[in-house]
Amino acid sequence: MVSGFPPPLLGRLSFLLGKLHLLTLEAEDEGLAQLDVGVKQHAALSVLVGEGPMTQQELGRRMGVDRTTVVGVVDALDERELVERRRSPADRRSNLLTVTASGHETEQRGRRLVADAEERVLDGLDGSDRDRLRELLGRALGGG
Repeated sequence: MVSGFPPPLLGRLSFLLGKLHLLTLEAEDEGLAQLDVGVKQHAALSVLVGEGPMTQQELGRRMGVDRTTVVGVVDALDERELVERRRSPADRRSNLLTVTASGHETEQRGRRLVADAEERVLDGLDGSDRDRLRELLGRALGGG
C-alpha cells in the first residue's frame, strides 16, 4: 500500500501512522455508511455499550474529543434514536446517555463492519501481527 513512496518517508513514523490512519478511516467510513452512521458516532456507541450510561462530558473525555465534537455526535445519535438522554439520579442537573435497543443493534452490526474494514486495511498482516500491532500502539499511547 505504501509502494512508490520515497524511503525517507517510509522511515518516518508520522508518515506511516498518518497513511494507516487515513486508510483505516476511509475503510471504516465506507462500511459504516451501510448503517448511516459515521466513525465517531459508532465509536460513541461502542463506548456507551461497553461502559454503560454516562454524561455527555464524560463521553467526550473517554473518546478524547472536544465539547463541540461530542455535542454533534450525540445530537446525531439522539436524532436517530440510537441514544437517549435521561436525567441522572445522582445529579438532576445532568443527563446520562443511554443506548436504545436500536443503538445496541447498530453498534453490534457496526462492530462487524469495522472489523471487516480493519482486516482489509491490514491484509498484509496475519492475525497475530494485527494483535501485536494493536498491543504496541496501545502501549505507545500509554494504555497498556
